[in-house]
Amino acid sequence: MKIFLRTVFIVNILVVALALLGYAGSYLDPRKFGIAQSTGLILPWTLLFLVVFASFWLVLKDKRAWVSVICLLLGFGHIGRFVGFSFRQAPEEGNVSLLTYNSQSYNKSNQISQFLTDGNLPSTLKIICLQEVSDEYIEEIRNQINMSNAFFHKGKMILTQYPVKAQGKIQFDESVNGCIWADLEVEQQIVRIFNVHFRSNRIPGQKESVLTQVASSQGRQNIAEMLVSYRLASKERVSQAERIAKEIRNCPHPVLLAGDFNDTPFSYTYQIIANELTDQFRSKGLGLGSTYAGALPGLKIDYIFADENFEGVSHRILRTQFSDHFPVISHLILD
Repeated sequence: MKIFLRTVFIVNILVVALALLGYAGSYLDPRKFGIAQSTGLILPWTLLFLVVFASFWLVLKDKRAWVSVICLLLGFGHIGRFVGFSFRQAPEEGNVSLLTYNSQSYNKSNQISQFLTDGNLPSTLKIICLQEVSDEYIEEIRNQINMSNAFFHKGKMILTQYPVKAQGKIQFDESVNGCIWADLEVEQQIVRIFNVHFRSNRIPGQKESVLTQVASSQGRQNIAEMLVSYRLASKERVSQAERIAKEIRNCPHPVLLAGDFNDTPFSYTYQIIANELTDQFRSKGLGLGSTYAGALPGLKIDYIFADENFEGVSHRILRTQFSDHFPVISHLILD
């Protein structure tokens, strides 16, 4: 029995080490410290294991429970990035309502049309930010939603009922990843909305199912390749996020930002934007924050952020099955 408990405690310590490294990932630049970013991918599961270990030791009335409990307490702020605790939700209130949605695969953008038709969207919705849109579907999308103004560039689209006073793009490179923005007139104020799509991890779909193949050598090789790809992409996303953060700081108007970060809320990329704006999930989210519906479970990679000119009212993740991403919607009040 002693050998068994000693082995369990060793594993417990290893999980604690992974959790601490995951916490550090928000503050360690992956261009210098890449390993911490990778542990952030599994941090929600790591924290779940810590809860299991703490419960195990508490049942035994063993003081070793404090190791997991203290680690969980140290990471409470990180837990709030993925688990929402806002029980007061008023979905239809607020004078600004914004939805962001990655439709999955540019050649299948008819999924957006189906979502706009059958997604039970609130009638108060005023702004939609889309990613991975094929230009051949632009008119079809515009005809399906009662929003007279639209701006599209390289797979990213902003649709809105508000008058558009200016618009532009921030291109990171020649790829489809980038950012578009629009200045909207909202109740006699100008609001700038950024729609971002940060660098994709570019992991082939067949490798995203390796979580079911962990026991095989091929599965482990695929996991290693995924982690390498993720670490390389993380470095590029940091540079992209830094550029957007600079644009936010220089913007003379209230700012909303939405889109697909392709990165977790425990990443350095996320922290760069969170230093400038408030994650509406942390402000008004409830329950698990996962927004990715693909074969890598539990990932939160789609976000809505707002600056201090906005007060969050509600935040929801719509558990639809139209894409490998879930749509995210926020209602806010512009002061």
